[in-house]
Amino acid sequence: MAAMRQYDSFNWGYDPFHYTVPEGSYATEPEGTARILEFRHMIMALKQDIGMNVVMDVVYNHTHQASLGPYSVLDKVVPWYYQRLNPVTGDVEQSTCCSNTAPEHRMFAKLIDDSIATWVKDYKIDAFRWDLMGHHPLAQIKHTLDVARDINPDVYFYGEGWNFGEVANDRQFVQATQANLAGTGIGSFSDRLRDAVRGGGPFDGGEYLRKNQGFGNGQWVAPNDLQQQNSGERASALHNADLVRLGMAGNLKDFQLQIANGDVVRGDEVDYNGQPAGYAQDAWEVQNYVSKHDNQTLWDNNQYKFPYAMPLATRVRAQAVSFSTALLGQGVPFIHMGSELLRSKSMQRDSYDSGDWYNRVDFTQQTTQWDQGLPREDKDGYNWPIIETVIANHNSEAKPTPQAISDMDSYFNELVALRASSGLFRLGQGSVINQRVSFHNTGASQIPGLIVMQLDNSGSLYDSTIDAARDGIIVAINASSQVISDFTNIDATGYQLHSLQADAGNGSIAYNQQGAHVTTGKLTIPAWSVAVFDKPHQP
Repeated sequence: MAAMRQYDSFNWGYDPFHYTVPEGSYATEPEGTARILEFRHMIMALKQDIGMNVVMDVVYNHTHQASLGPYSVLDKVVPWYYQRLNPVTGDVEQSTCCSNTAPEHRMFAKLIDDSIATWVKDYKIDAFRWDLMGHHPLAQIKHTLDVARDINPDVYFYGEGWNFGEVANDRQFVQATQANLAGTGIGSFSDRLRDAVRGGGPFDGGEYLRKNQGFGNGQWVAPNDLQQQNSGERASALHNADLVRLGMAGNLKDFQLQIANGDVVRGDEVDYNGQPAGYAQDAWEVQNYVSKHDNQTLWDNNQYKFPYAMPLATRVRAQAVSFSTALLGQGVPFIHMGSELLRSKSMQRDSYDSGDWYNRVDFTQQTTQWDQGLPREDKDGYNWPIIETVIANHNSEAKPTPQAISDMDSYFNELVALRASSGLFRLGQGSVINQRVSFHNTGASQIPGLIVMQLDNSGSLYDSTIDAARDGIIVAINASSQVISDFTNIDATGYQLHSLQADAGNGSIAYNQQGAHVTTGKLTIPAWSVAVFDKPHQP
């Protein structure tokens, strides 16, 4: 379970609690009831005292055991009904990791409906994150959402819409996968922006963990010792930049984008590993992220990729640059706990059962878990040689200091404040995004490592309910070691550096030796920086 701030324009909350908990209940109630009251108190405090809404992570796609195992429950209630069976062998399918369930069966779907209704009605849960949602039928997820919204119309569903296993490609039913969610209002995690920013993919191993750089850690513009500076690598870097742009536009199917070869195409015509990159109808159907509990933290991933000589301060800035693609884009940002504090798991890929040695987060901002020893052999033994090489060659530049952690926390809070400052960052509806969002520095002649996004609120598009104070915003992300001076591919006349960044001065991510600025309508963006420019509304 996690708490989520109200980053986006739609309302995640609803009426206050309709129950009261009498003082002294804990001492007199049975243990189970006391725990329920503690849980309710926690949720109430999060929502009423802190102003956050509550998301619950639900895992209905598998059980820990099936058959007669000591931890089997549902399979003992009605054998072979609640678990999904292989049609040839009769064995319980295991593609999720454990004993797969069968939410396509009516009574298991009812179990899901009833339990979600209880969480919404009695515990006031605002949203649900569905583990391996692609193993569920779309019809079941949509029906469960209807059940939840009958209680609270603002309940939100999102999940892992991955397409794999015995149900892949709608083999047994129409799945709740990325490709099938457009228009449902149900969100899914986007691997498109994730992989483009981080480099490579989640299943990389060995030297490919270093070789496959991405937009956020120097592909082409800051090559490491394993990256080849050839036409293929440049093309890959420009394609990754296209995937980042599309992700920042909400990963919409019908968003028009000029790609690296100069063609103007729809989002669903952009390639992502043989699949359409754009799959959403509206931006709330996409969770944009660059780090979460699966795979290496963003800090660890970047240490695989960075050139060994890169200074610590630049590594911190690159972490903020990577975050900006999610926080300043039109999708729903998803942030991995502690990544704003340069969280490390000592390079471990999968730490769900590895304890505090790897998973600890130091909220005092003094340390991270960087270089606490090699990760577990069963998870990363194959990667030990590259991990040892990377750690040895990075020396002290990869070990965050308290000052580096503090700087990153400041950059992160700045990005969140920028997002909250204008509704132009949270347009949500696909048709509105298509009208107002555009990109410059695109096509074959683009400057590698630079994304320039414009959010239009001028002229006939002006809408005071979106942003009464501005006629437009320009977001410039420079993920390279070169200063971009006098960028001319956009007319920035009348724009100025956002007051949040101007007021922060040298502490802003828009400053690096010099400040980002506009001169005679041309942009200057320092190396490894994120600059937001706005244009005051002219009545």
